[in-house]
Amino acid sequence: MLSQPTFGPPPAASPNAVEARNRKTGILERSFALLEAIAAAPAPPAVGDLIERLDLPRASVYRLVDWLLSEGLLAREPVRKRLVISNRLSELACDILRAAVATAPRRTLLEALARETGETCHIGAIDGNRIVYLDRVESAAWPLRLQLTVGSRVPLHATAIGKLFLALSPPRQRRALLAAVELVPLTPATITDRGRLEQELEHVRAQGFAVDDQEFLAGAVAVAVPILNRRGEIRAGLALQAPEARMTAAAAKRHLPRLREAALQLARTFGAGAADLPEAPPPAMS
Repeated sequence: MLSQPTFGPPPAASPNAVEARNRKTGILERSFALLEAIAAAPAPPAVGDLIERLDLPRASVYRLVDWLLSEGLLAREPVRKRLVISNRLSELACDILRAAVATAPRRTLLEALARETGETCHIGAIDGNRIVYLDRVESAAWPLRLQLTVGSRVPLHATAIGKLFLALSPPRQRRALLAAVELVPLTPATITDRGRLEQELEHVRAQGFAVDDQEFLAGAVAVAVPILNRRGEIRAGLALQAPEARMTAAAAKRHLPRLREAALQLARTFGAGAADLPEAPPPAMS
């Protein structure tokens, strides 16, 4: 015979079970707080910096750091041994961003932009010393489709979104990126002189957008604007790309108002409200 269902509140958990659940929750919250502090730090922190910032017991922070290192979620700098986000966690973050961007409303916004402009549009973010495409909508007007898909990685120095990150990242990160970037010539127009690249990045900081004038692909021009977070920092880039025969570098600028509008809408989907975001291009960064 089937037992009759009973109604009412579930039986109370034992004190030991409640304590174990609270302990696991506390460990998870502390782990996320620690990872967020490292990711948001302007420079790789030492364990002592995290103890001071998070106001957690010294022993707890050391245990969490050791566990995160053993799981491959954190890594140490080769010389100073300070803490940095690991490749494994960076790849996970990129996978999460790609999955999030490919869903509505972000995908819808990107498709609408491509449809209105008639050109290929894509969103990219930094991954190490490359730009990774989080989403891309191809223009039906391209005579040949480029073999650039979601997940493609492209160089910093020769792409519009790459130059945005080189120009607008916090100063310490910008110096590290510039020191690591290899100025490989990809086309006759690729900037391979560091002095000239620095001048280009000054222009990007001043005007708040970047142009790729056939520097990555011969015959292809792109213009990009930043997608900013709540603090006005670059989180991703939104680019429009077209054949040079249809859109010169000078003509690309006519798309800037629509690109900036779309970037603001995309920023809101990342969690930044309208009141959090500057309407003007970001100011020059020293």
